[in-house]
Amino acid sequence: MLRLLYVRIILIAALSLMSVPLAALLGDLIPPGLADRIGAAAVDPILATLATSMLAVTTFSLTVMTGAHRAAWSQWGPRTHVILKDDTATHSILAVFVGAYLFAMSGMVLRRTPIFGEQESVALFAMTMVVIALIVVSIIRWIAHLEDLGSFGETLAQVERRTAVSLRALARTPCYGAHALTEEIALPENGQVIGARGPGYVQQIFVESLQQLASQAEGRIYVTVSVGDYVQEGQELARFDTREVSEEDASAARRAFAIEGARTFVQDPLFGLSVMGDMACRALSPGINDPATAITVIDRLSSLLLLAEPERGARDAPDCDRIWLRPLPAEALFAETFDRIARDGASVIEVQLAVQRALAAVSARAEGALLQAARRSAARSLARGLEGLSGAEDRERLQRASLGS
Repeated sequence: MLRLLYVRIILIAALSLMSVPLAALLGDLIPPGLADRIGAAAVDPILATLATSMLAVTTFSLTVMTGAHRAAWSQWGPRTHVILKDDTATHSILAVFVGAYLFAMSGMVLRRTPIFGEQESVALFAMTMVVIALIVVSIIRWIAHLEDLGSFGETLAQVERRTAVSLRALARTPCYGAHALTEEIALPENGQVIGARGPGYVQQIFVESLQQLASQAEGRIYVTVSVGDYVQEGQELARFDTREVSEEDASAARRAFAIEGARTFVQDPLFGLSVMGDMACRALSPGINDPATAITVIDRLSSLLLLAEPERGARDAPDCDRIWLRPLPAEALFAETFDRIARDGASVIEVQLAVQRALAAVSARAEGALLQAARRSAARSLARGLEGLSGAEDRERLQRASLGS
């Protein structure tokens, strides 16, 4: 919720509206006659200036923000808008501007009422100085933030950070603390089916809530969808191993699945990886033709995918022992990234060499399923490169790079 722009604005606006009555309550603490010595009567023109300027600054900042979002949308891919929309730094700065405007407006209104005498005006003057200090700090932060807002480097860094968080969480607790639902495990044929309340993407699965429900029902729950899947209304999300499930428990199980119209980064590392793949593929499109940008994404991906390796300290026994969840296949990590980039950059030798170099780096440090998936991706990328490159010398270079020479 705190990543939503309007939530931060409402919170700061509520604080600003509360601060003006608070100044009136603090008036009794102000010594008589202090208003004349510090010039508290100057608060009226200061509030008027704040109200006028903050409205203009807020409007201008919103214009800049939307312009940066459109530029990133068109240049780096439509789904990069998701990460920019969650930019908490921009949200906080805009919230301060809106809060300062509301503070000034409410102060101007209450100054015309009998509530504010000389002593209360001194307290309001002091709070106005605090608000001005916050505005100055926010403007400095905003100027510094505008240097990178919507740029390739900043957008890529934000996507990488958010994806790394979800990958590390998955590496620490595979299947988010549940058992792995593999192909060898048979689903209960007569179990109670939990259907989706409506269409959309599965954004999150609250495994702890499902564990609590399964414990109450003294049964097990098999989750048949994965985070990031698109489901239709009524489509099966999970299945109890018993039919004796109350309607209340079934409704609670449906609420354990967050289904909305768009994917997020929270529990969906494939979404972040696919966004990075979009940025590289967009850079390789004929309209942009920027292999260097694609190579930058490839290098970042080589470090990012290593985070998917399960940690050695990860618990063998799952915390949610009554829940079975489909594991994230290692093959999907490469299908969303290197396979796509190798396909779109099949005719660019620099991109093909970068892909082989990155996959070799992953293979040198990975183990188990991640290692096998990296090797298979390298073989697929090599085949695409040998087919797409027109020069015999380039094909020989790629062949040598694939062998690690």
